[in-house]
Parts: sequence; C-alpha cells; structure tokens
Amino acid sequence: MTTTTPPAAAPINPPVDNCNITPPTTAITTALLTTGLPCDAQLVPPFKGPGALANVQHGFDYYSWLTFIALNAPAEGQAPSPGSDTRTQWEDWKEVSDIMLADGATPTAWDAPRVIPPACRGIAGADQKRIVRRFSLNKTVTSEIDQPFDTGPLIDQNGNYVRYELLVNKPMFEYIVQNGLYSKSGQKAFTGGVVFPEGADTTGSNGTMGAIMVKAAWKVMGAGDDPSRFHTVDALAYNPPSTNPTVEESCTAVTLGLVGWHAAHKTDGAPQWIWSTFEQVDNVPDNAIALGGKVNPHYNFYASAKAGQPVNEPPPRPWNPNVQPFPNGFTSQITRITPLTSATVKLNTAFQGILAGTVWPNYELISTQWPTNPTSPTDPNGAPAPLFLANTTLETYSQGEVPKSSSSCMDCHGDATDTTGRDSDFTFILERAQ
Repeated sequence: MTTTTPPAAAPINPPVDNCNITPPTTAITTALLTTGLPCDAQLVPPFKGPGALANVQHGFDYYSWLTFIALNAPAEGQAPSPGSDTRTQWEDWKEVSDIMLADGATPTAWDAPRVIPPACRGIAGADQKRIVRRFSLNKTVTSEIDQPFDTGPLIDQNGNYVRYELLVNKPMFEYIVQNGLYSKSGQKAFTGGVVFPEGADTTGSNGTMGAIMVKAAWKVMGAGDDPSRFHTVDALAYNPPSTNPTVEESCTAVTLGLVGWHAAHKTDGAPQWIWSTFEQVDNVPDNAIALGGKVNPHYNFYASAKAGQPVNEPPPRPWNPNVQPFPNGFTSQITRITPLTSATVKLNTAFQGILAGTVWPNYELISTQWPTNPTSPTDPNGAPAPLFLANTTLETYSQGEVPKSSSSCMDCHGDATDTTGRDSDFTFILERAQ
C-alpha cells in the first residue's frame, strides 16, 4: 500500500536576505529607488531629549517613503518605470474578499487567480482587469464603498463613489489560512492569541518581512481628471446584490485612479504596527486655505464653486452605488483639517524629486503613526505619535483632534477583534469571517 505525504505548508514568515536597511540620514537620491522594501524602520539617535521626537518621526516618515516606492515598483528591487504606469507589487496581493469567503470556505492558494464574478464575465478582457467590489457587511472597517464606522461614502466631482480595497501580503495571508482564521468555525477552534508575524532585521540585510496590509482608495476617472497625474488601472466595478440596503448586482468596466493609500506593517520595533498614509496631491485643500479662498482650480473632492456648502459632511441617504452620478448633483466638499508639517512637506519634495518622470511625484506622504512606547504598561496601543492621523479619502469624516472620535490608526485598530470577540492584533479583517 502506497501512502502519499501531503505537501508541507508554506513557511508563514520565511527568512529573507534583502531587507532595506537604509538609515534615514542617507541622502535622498535616485539610488534609493532600487533599495527595496524595509523589514522594519531604521532609526538613529537621538532618542531622548530636545528634538528627539522630530528625529524619530523623520525616521518613520523616511521608512514610509521607502515602503511606498518599493511596493509601487513594477517588480521587487526595480525602480518605478519612467514614462509608463505599470502594475505595482501590492496589486498582486490577496484581497480580503478572496480570503473571507461565503460559508467560511477555504481560500485558494496564494498564487491562484482571482475568481471573476459571473456578472463580470461577459465584459471584454475581464480576466485582465482588476476587480474592485462593493462590500458593506461589516460596519466597523472601511468597506469598498463606505468610510470607517459607516460614516458614509465619498463622492467625487463627477458624482461617482470612491471605491476601496484591502489587501494583505503573503506572510499575513498564510497566517490567516494556516490557522483557520478565515472562517467563524476556524476562529472558534483556534487556541491562543492572534499574533501576526513581525518584520525584523537580524544581521545585515537578513531578516523577516512580517505582515503588511494595504488599503487603497480609487476614483473613477472622468471629466476634469488628468490621467497622467494618477496611477491608473483598468478595473471592474462590481456591486454584489444586497438586501440591506437593496442594491442590484452590477458590473461595469471603468478606469480607476489611485487617490488614497495606507500601509500597515507589523514589525519587531512596532508590534502595534507602523501606519503610513499617502494621498494624491490634488485631493483637497487645507481647511485654512479653503476658508481664505486661495484654492486651486481643480480638486478631486472640493469645488470652489460650492464654497458655501458645509465641508466634511457625508452625502444624504440613501447610499446606492448603482445610482451614479449621485442624485441631485451632490458631490463631496472635503478639506484637510490638520495640515502637513513643514518637515513632511520638505521630505515629500525630496522624494518626489527622485521620482520625476513617473506618476508617483503626484502622491504625498501625509504622515506616519508609530508607537512611542511599544511596551507601555498602561497603553496597549503603544502611546501613538502623532496622536491623530487621517487620510482625507479613507477617514474623511473622522478628521480632527478629539480623543476617541477623531482618526487615530492605532487607537482605532487597537479595538479590533475577531468574530469570537478575541483581540485580533490591530486588524478588523478577521471580523469579516463567515
């Protein structure tokens, strides 16, 4: 009798030998474009005393730019392509809707192609297009049409809904799958705490990458939009059928432009994760600039002709992504409540300079949130800095500086649980298990 040994499971967080260990004191030149993805942030003294907080913030912001460049490159270790706009690294990761399947079904393997919804299969070239779904089962995460906590969708100047997607890298995917955390029954059977793998530098460029999740916000390219100022993809905007609210199933071929980008990275130095957030530069004016009337001719989510309209208010209900443009000519009127710091603006200018000739100088770092005290005995969220951080496309309606009301990546995600109520290590993804 012959027995067959099942294949060994893929290592969840395998060793890598290409951690980007560039210190933040390194001059910002085109040499950085091929240094790759950091396994953790590289920080240099001072860590205490005058100027220490600003110095460490610079280290994390420098890390954020290296991460942004690496994940938006066409291939590992390559520079973003001048004169063309190519598929990025993170776009080949697993999207949450391909992990948390109906009835708790087992996800397909990491390298398996995405399943094309039947409603989309009749569209020419469907197998070559990106699928961006509408999903609003869970009201506590940014879904594919709504903002966190169901505060409302974001409507661009052409009346179209902004679309969202949430993707994870392979270590995070393997941890979820191999521990059965993709289903309610698997979470119930799982013993111990949920602890995602960490990125770490061991010796030189050797280390582990750890869990990374990317949240992206996309707008439908339309009238008034200059595609050369966006990273764009040919996509299928898919609306699954819904009964609460009632939404018809539909699938439409569209060109999407990237307007918001979050990356969260679990690392040895930041077990509460490092939270980096970027936006397309034409999204919104600062609130003070809008009040002063000195606005640019075009924004993605603000119109000077509607200067009297209340800002940062969600659209009136009902919210139905099948109905576009939004009824009664409504478009979102959004401003940035907390302006970028002068240090961040300076860093952005330097990194945008080395990306000349690509679409990526049209994106800017808003800031990076990180734990100032990862082992704090009183704050399990690690005493985050800065205290508040909001992306105008991803936390549009929770900007500000009000504790427990305004956006703080770590304070918000520190409350995340799985379907059993167990802490889920700073991600709401596990709440989507069926």
